[in-house]
Amino acid sequence: MKQIAMIGTSLDSPGGMTAVVQSYKDAGLFDRWPLVYIASYTKPGAAAQMRAMGAALRQLVPALIARRVGLVHVHSASRGSFWRKSLFCALARMFAVPYVFHLHSGEFPVFYGDECGPLRQRWVRWILRGAARVVVLTPNWEAALRSIEPRARLKVVLNPVAVPPQPLPIRPHPRKILFLGRLRQKKGVFDLVAAMPAVLARHPQVKFCIAGDGDLDGVRAAARQLGVEHALELPGWLGPAEKDAALQDADVLVLPSYFEGLPICVLEAMAVGVPVVASPVGGIPFALEEGRCGELVVAGQVEALSAALNRLLSDGTLRADFSARARRRAIERFSSASVATELGAMWHECASGIMDGVPAMSGDK
Repeated sequence: MKQIAMIGTSLDSPGGMTAVVQSYKDAGLFDRWPLVYIASYTKPGAAAQMRAMGAALRQLVPALIARRVGLVHVHSASRGSFWRKSLFCALARMFAVPYVFHLHSGEFPVFYGDECGPLRQRWVRWILRGAARVVVLTPNWEAALRSIEPRARLKVVLNPVAVPPQPLPIRPHPRKILFLGRLRQKKGVFDLVAAMPAVLARHPQVKFCIAGDGDLDGVRAAARQLGVEHALELPGWLGPAEKDAALQDADVLVLPSYFEGLPICVLEAMAVGVPVVASPVGGIPFALEEGRCGELVVAGQVEALSAALNRLLSDGTLRADFSARARRRAIERFSSASVATELGAMWHECASGIMDGVPAMSGDK
């Protein structure tokens, strides 16, 4: 039986791609399929990246030469992530091994159109065109990728999320707004800080937990300048258990981002019934059913963001409605079991015969 070589960020590294792969692992994919996970990135820094790439190549190339690999599945974002992952795709193509290019970055069209010259654009299209499948995260991504490479074989595979048996209760007196993500302008975190005074003017008891790595000092300084540092919590990046605890303590999740793929934190909030306020970028409108399952606020509109937060904090019925609708949608569209089934079916389509003896996913436990 040949192997599936899955290539992505180290499972010890923070980030959305790591969370997606960890969800696959938690759903049993690593145990059920002949899958070997190869980490091509561990942490920032040129030296660390070269070491990780070297180790990944030393693991993959001999397996390709020995014909032990039947399918390569790469998880990619934009920019450096794409250039690194494209090398693995090219190697798979050289050895006539089918590969899946799994795209997680909402900035990919910007990266391709604004940051790549003609030669780099040709390479991007060659990688997309050669893939057995190019996985996109939501249906609205298909048009964007089709405009880049019309001959790409596109496949929508939603990000998975574990859905607990019971939702969190809706508190009558909300006290916590939660942000999860990298602390940088593209995530809208400074817009969120700018919205804090208007929210605290109406809800002085509320705390803002802004969790993630990045520019913690800049966020703290911005809050201090606005006189709202007393309402700010900056715990840094949260591990899985800490993140679950933060969601348990949250009344609203907010993600006022300028670019997104299909953010795991939004799906996790939906799954546990925490109401969401987010910007209509990437796959967020699809996840929230264009506003039926949460508030959508255009990125950069600080007054609209504070108004949406105030509206949710003031209206327990609205929070309960969003919670119930979002949780139903998470169960129907994003549950780990259903996504794992679809992923397994795609692997069979891409490389039939490499998983002889592996039963169809419909019978998964």
